[in-house]
Amino acid sequence: MRLSERIKEFLLGDKGRKLVAAGAAAVMLLLLLSAVSCGSDEKKSVAEPYAGENAADIERELEQRLVSLISRIDGAGEVTVMVTLDTVSQRVYEKDTKSESSSKSDTDGSSQSEGRQTEVVLAGSAKEPLQVGTVQPKVRGAAVVCSGAGDPAVKERVANAVAKALNIGLSKVYVTC
Repeated sequence: MRLSERIKEFLLGDKGRKLVAAGAAAVMLLLLLSAVSCGSDEKKSVAEPYAGENAADIERELEQRLVSLISRIDGAGEVTVMVTLDTVSQRVYEKDTKSESSSKSDTDGSSQSEGRQTEVVLAGSAKEPLQVGTVQPKVRGAAVVCSGAGDPAVKERVANAVAKALNIGLSKVYVTC
């Protein structure tokens, strides 16, 4: 007797039917539990300003790094850089949103109301908010003064290098001599 015939016989027999029914019931139970647990709670992140890193410190660090980068460009000469930031650093915390819905029936039909409650997730023995990351400030623009910017080719290379390094558009970079 071949293996496929044995499997067929087992599945058609009493034990096979019970095993298939138990497996189907287990799968349905898992699907039901996952639908109930996923539908009631919603986890998101919330960001709030963080003064731990001063915007001026971040600007100075970016400026120093850009001066180092630009001074390596052939023909750039003496370099001065100014960077401005749009926002400050923000800490991102895990938050939990719970949805509660209730239905009330009126004389002319039924109406449903839904309420949401948002809480910051606390962790550890000190019950501090669970930090999931930090959003760095966005760069508003950059101004570069370099002695070699009189040459259009050098000016273009400097502007492209600054735009790429800061991940901003060329319109936010000003280069002059």
